[in-house]
Amino acid sequence: MNESNLLFQVLCYEEGHIRRTQHILKVYALVKMMGELEGLSLEQRQILQAASILHDIGIKYCKENFDGDASISRQKEVACTLVSNFLLSSQYPRDYIPEITKLVEEHHNYGSKNNTLLQILIEADLLINYFEENTNLEYVNFMQSFFQTNTGKELLNKCLNYSN
Repeated sequence: MNESNLLFQVLCYEEGHIRRTQHILKVYALVKMMGELEGLSLEQRQILQAASILHDIGIKYCKENFDGDASISRQKEVACTLVSNFLLSSQYPRDYIPEITKLVEEHHNYGSKNNTLLQILIEADLLINYFEENTNLEYVNFMQSFFQTNTGKELLNKCLNYSN
């Protein structure tokens, strides 16, 4: 298993697309920090970090193969194959693939409960989206009601206080 190789492959796959490349790197860094601070096991962190690298892997493929349609449902259709291919080529254990795939497929499902790894991935993605898109008060209120991890809540509050 080689996380650096996975990240390298995904960045090469994106072919320098500025927004997607930067987004991947930011979500990955935030997830890595949050997983450590939340006290996840090594295996949990490896699964979560791989999912963060791959969380938007379907966007490029969908845009190129479905007339620009990169909707969440389209991304879910292609996630399993793309995630598996990238993980296998980076020598991830086969038994990690189902959980990583599930995290990638569900990272826009804000109704999921009781999955700490998914919660951290969603919180990191939402926070990075907030910084990238300068979203409105409704989005901020949603984030404040959704965040559950101690690290995520503290980070969100510090960031929101700074940006106001």
